[in-house]
Amino acid sequence: MSRRLFRGDSLALRCGPYTAVIVPAAGGRVASLTWGDGPGALPLLIEWSGNAFDEHQWPKAGAFPMLPFANRLPSDGFLFEGARHRPQPGPAGFALHGVAHRRPWQVDEASCRHARLRQVHEAGEEGWPWPWTAQQDILLDDQGLQVTLRLRNDGDRPMPAGLGWHPYHPWPADGAAAPLHISAGARHALDAHGRAELDTGAPVFGAQPDETAVFSAWDGLMRLPATGGRTIVACGEGAVALVMHRPASGDYVCAEPVTALPGRLGEAGTTLHPGEVRTLTWRCGCEARPQAG
Repeated sequence: MSRRLFRGDSLALRCGPYTAVIVPAAGGRVASLTWGDGPGALPLLIEWSGNAFDEHQWPKAGAFPMLPFANRLPSDGFLFEGARHRPQPGPAGFALHGVAHRRPWQVDEASCRHARLRQVHEAGEEGWPWPWTAQQDILLDDQGLQVTLRLRNDGDRPMPAGLGWHPYHPWPADGAAAPLHISAGARHALDAHGRAELDTGAPVFGAQPDETAVFSAWDGLMRLPATGGRTIVACGEGAVALVMHRPASGDYVCAEPVTALPGRLGEAGTTLHPGEVRTLTWRCGCEARPQAG
């Protein structure tokens, strides 16, 4: 039976021109991030309305953590150390974006500029046989919002692990036809099971409706056009790849830093040993576009 997530108590962070709203009860989501105030305020994320939602039908707004794996897993699960594992699938028949964004987070610390959230997973929950603890450190300063995710293996044996951050950035109508040139080693397509293919292409995202691509060996920086002559600047530290998605509707774009290529959980580089911690940091702010001349 599916859970329903509610807004619950929110944490409002403010510093300089930035304001962020965090909702621990709704999967540890960042519900909104804005620069400025009043009529000229610029949303850096699509704002979540706050309406309750089914855990598998989440709002396409705000931003949320993906762990202990990111993106889609094949419907038959994955292999790890010679055994096949199939985490509890969603209604579509496959597991998507992990567990953490579908469960409440506990608030360990909170102030006007910082929040620390925690979530603990027992072995066997949701078909995931390894125990873990996750932490979010969320900090707002005069440069924007920084989120640091930490995932610790609490068990006595290795487990596969992947982290990711899933933001929904607004996509302006006047930027609809502008391709994004990404500093990365290669572009990868996704197959029918959401698995990153190993053939590679030029690291350009066409920003066309219904386009999805993965970029490996990413340099950690992404710039997105915004209204009012400004640019949304997002950074990822600890991410080996960037997943870019623009839906058919065309009103937002997702720029998701991840610690492993999609669909490749259990392969080399994804093992987390007992007591080991994996970290991913995402930062988002905005800046004025350079004037042509």
